[in-house]
Amino acid sequence: MNAIKYLKNDNVMKLVMFFIYFTVNLLFIIKYGVRQDKIPVSFLVAFFSFIHILIYKYDKFFVNELKITKTFLFLFLGVVLSVFIFLCHVIDSPYKVNIDRWQTIEYCLKDWLNGDFFYDKPNFIGQMPSYLPGQLLAAVGFYLMGNVGYLQVAAFILFVVAAFRFFSNNIRFITIFLLTVSLSFIYEVLCKSDFISSFILTIAFIIFWYKKFIYNYFAKPLLLCVILGILCLTRSLVIIPLILFLLNPFFNADNSEKLKVVIGFLISFSVLLATVILPVESFKYLKEYNPLRTQGQGNGYIMMFFLVVTVIISKHVKNIQQVFFYSAMIYFLLIGSFLIESALNGIAYNNLGITYLAASLPFSIMGYSYITSKNLKEKFHK
Repeated sequence: MNAIKYLKNDNVMKLVMFFIYFTVNLLFIIKYGVRQDKIPVSFLVAFFSFIHILIYKYDKFFVNELKITKTFLFLFLGVVLSVFIFLCHVIDSPYKVNIDRWQTIEYCLKDWLNGDFFYDKPNFIGQMPSYLPGQLLAAVGFYLMGNVGYLQVAAFILFVVAAFRFFSNNIRFITIFLLTVSLSFIYEVLCKSDFISSFILTIAFIIFWYKKFIYNYFAKPLLLCVILGILCLTRSLVIIPLILFLLNPFFNADNSEKLKVVIGFLISFSVLLATVILPVESFKYLKEYNPLRTQGQGNGYIMMFFLVVTVIISKHVKNIQQVFFYSAMIYFLLIGSFLIESALNGIAYNNLGITYLAASLPFSIMGYSYITSKNLKEKFHK
């Protein structure tokens, strides 16, 4: 119990959120730093650590001393968006750089639009696809535009809008800046990946729903169930913050609201899921080729353990700050467990799925910024 109370301390939570953000990007720079020999990895690590220590130590300067006007903020956003759009066009072929996720989502989208079953079609490096229809729905517009990389740019814009909705100018800048300079996110944009977008969509939904329906999350049950049906079919892992955000309020809702949400969710979930499984030739074939066998990043028992932990923790979540905090913590520990399992099975560090740790990035950034904003308000009140 003392450990739980200690974790709820704002200063501890802030440090943990920044540590997760720092570690995710540090492991990323180590993984890809060892693949080149021009700059010593030790120098990259030292320089990266020094910069992030400065960011954390002097965040009060950014909040209290810098005059971040809306004009400056919009100019900054304009430059960042221009750079990200440019990065979407730097790499012209997934085959040259061995990026299977980019190639996979393109042929899955093509088959999905044609009404074909695609879970039995390996990509060019032999991996089976695991895309759920919610993620395909989020990406289809950008595929038709000719560049699936725009999905991550759109996710960045959504993250920015959520930050604007939630924070004042200086905190907005810190929040957006942390995502902008995140090496994991830059990699996603450059390689036309789609992984982080699922979690940005989820945290944006949580923020907008919290701000709009703070007194009753189930005031619009039909709209809620449609959104949840789509979100839960982006990536299986998004269920973690959704449980933390909605499970406890769900038990406290009216029975009529509960019934509407459950029935509506089942309908929206089923209709969207049907778009990818109805083309299958038989149920036996679907058991052999389905996204549940390939979407997870590790042992199913580990996943079940963390799901149980999430449900238990959800009963003690009291505010939006804790939703951010526990989501980032659980993601970090869950993916970390998968990586440790992979390492114990003999997979070299250079081949570990470090990028999956980025699931915690949006939540660690928002959590860090929220606590910083909260501390600033408390200072002004004093």
